[in-house]
Amino acid sequence: MLTLLPNLASSFKISSAKEWMGTISQDRSSAITGELGKRARMVPVSISLAHAGRKIEGYDMQMADDRFLAPFLMQIAVYSAIDSTERALGAASYAVRGQIEFHGGAPPLKLNNMYAGDANTAMQVSLSAAIPLAYVLQSEFSSLVVKKVALDIDSFDEKKQFQIDQVIVSPHEVRAGEKVQLTAILVGDNGAEVSRTVSYTVPIGAPAGPLYFTVADGNVANLSEFRQILGSTPRSVEQLVASVNKLRANTKAYVRVWRAEPNFQLDAEDFPDPPPSLALILGASQTALQTRNSKVAELEISAGDAVISGTKTVQVEVKE
Repeated sequence: MLTLLPNLASSFKISSAKEWMGTISQDRSSAITGELGKRARMVPVSISLAHAGRKIEGYDMQMADDRFLAPFLMQIAVYSAIDSTERALGAASYAVRGQIEFHGGAPPLKLNNMYAGDANTAMQVSLSAAIPLAYVLQSEFSSLVVKKVALDIDSFDEKKQFQIDQVIVSPHEVRAGEKVQLTAILVGDNGAEVSRTVSYTVPIGAPAGPLYFTVADGNVANLSEFRQILGSTPRSVEQLVASVNKLRANTKAYVRVWRAEPNFQLDAEDFPDPPPSLALILGASQTALQTRNSKVAELEISAGDAVISGTKTVQVEVKE
């Protein structure tokens, strides 16, 4: 159904779809081609919306099975679902959980993150669902075909976010086998303040010298750990999906224990302070990334159902 809306500045047409007729296969400047009676391949999309844990709405949609268009359609679907039930301005937080399944037995792409802000937070949520899908579909694996999308989105009328304000370490001098206690002070809106404490035992045989502890949010940790995969080509579908699923969520702070020693990253895996023979091989490789931070261990700090942002670094001295 098509009609014309007259306007003194610029008239335009609006239309409303009636019965299904066929599929458009090409849209070029010279002509549009299609086939009557043919149905386009579609992917079921299920989006469940809740408010503070109470389900308020559910949407079952169909999106076109197209490697280029699917991420855009995914973003539109998520944003429209949130926009129809939630406010666009004001403090808000959204927890996103779900997965994207693929045909052929490929592992599912898992989504589990949280976003908070004062305005247009729904756009962050929709992008968080579309960007991972775009990354895997734009790979060179033609066998990766989306089968089903299922998302659960929980909203809150408050900005549930904490900033890493300071990190207190005790003691400042330790020996191998002794414990180091780290206390992270997290601050939020309206003067909210929480502290979280974790312990790390210096392993037996650890060399003397400075030992660093970097407490960072998920985004900083991901950039540090997975920047090497941005310039490399995954060798299998499993490796591609696993690299995305291993990304850290921003509901935790991650304590990276490291030394100022050579470190190599290859296929998103760390090779800290390798022997000289292996370091020579990795150094000559064009796919290995060398850094000056050799990770010793990693710990997690959780603030519950809230976003954590910021980064702080402290150090202790390991004595003989």
